[in-house]
Amino acid sequence: MTSPPNQARALLSPAAAQLSAAVHARAERVTVGRATLMEAFREALPGPASGEHARSTLATLLYEIAEHGIINLPTTRTKWDAGRPALPEQVRLHTATSAKSATPHRHVSWRPELDWAYSARLTASQTEDLLACNRWFRDTRNHPDRRAPLPLRERSYDIFRHEKRLDTLITGALFAPGRLTLEQLATYREPPPLAYRQLGNGDTMLVVENSDTYATLRDLLKPDPGRIGYIAFGSGRAFEASVENIAELDGIHRIVYYGDLDAEGIAIPARASINGAQHGLPPIEPAMGLYRLLLAHEPTTGDIIASDRAHSLTAWLPGELRQAVHALLAKGQRLAQEATNRNELGTESAWR
Repeated sequence: MTSPPNQARALLSPAAAQLSAAVHARAERVTVGRATLMEAFREALPGPASGEHARSTLATLLYEIAEHGIINLPTTRTKWDAGRPALPEQVRLHTATSAKSATPHRHVSWRPELDWAYSARLTASQTEDLLACNRWFRDTRNHPDRRAPLPLRERSYDIFRHEKRLDTLITGALFAPGRLTLEQLATYREPPPLAYRQLGNGDTMLVVENSDTYATLRDLLKPDPGRIGYIAFGSGRAFEASVENIAELDGIHRIVYYGDLDAEGIAIPARASINGAQHGLPPIEPAMGLYRLLLAHEPTTGDIIASDRAHSLTAWLPGELRQAVHALLAKGQRLAQEATNRNELGTESAWR
């Protein structure tokens, strides 16, 4: 079950926002079929769409978009294919008005940046938003100081007098390929800061989901970090965007991640890895020794995850962990990383 868009806990990851915008632009009705989804994927993210992990990437992004209440995924097994991870045969847009029912607005004098709007099918709401952008392009055309780049929510307030309006718009049809871009609006998504500590000269960064486990591993690794050059505090879902900051550090050739073994804890590094690849970073790998140690603990009660969803989540894990974690999720169990506490990590050495 998805949450309404206004209850989204965080911005969509950049890749998910691009895919969502492309899907909305291509949709002619509320229900969007497999062929349209694939076309939108190839258009929005040509690199990932042609890569060896294209299927798992698309599944990860569709689940993320659904969790934000932007689309609804099928609830019956017959509307999913037989692949691993499974992909939906169709999705349903979370909107009351389909693109097909909208009409072009040729009577508006659109600025050159918005020439595409003459032939676009726009809903009344989309037209209102685009008119606000049109006014901004008009009023700032001879004022380069007003087009100096601003962070996303500052620009959103500047144009719409609402700091979160662009949060929603960048996932919709107005920001599909060939339409509006953040660059045109002189804005950018500022990734949240990544808290990290340099431990040595190694080529690996270890990212830890939660603060107490981060502090424990930081202290234990400090005397002898081995290949770990940096340790970072992922801060839950913030890492999906803050991963971009790693590109500013020299000498990082590997990124390994340790988090909770539940749906959210596994989805975070998978999404962050997609975003990181867009910035030239290596794929994010699981911290194998730490996860093996965590799996030796007694699980606690969590949410029951459907088998297809569990297959999608565990695609990020290597084969030796995938089956065990899939069984954990399907049984409605979870393992918090805090189970591997300072005392255990201080006496065990295999995780290193």
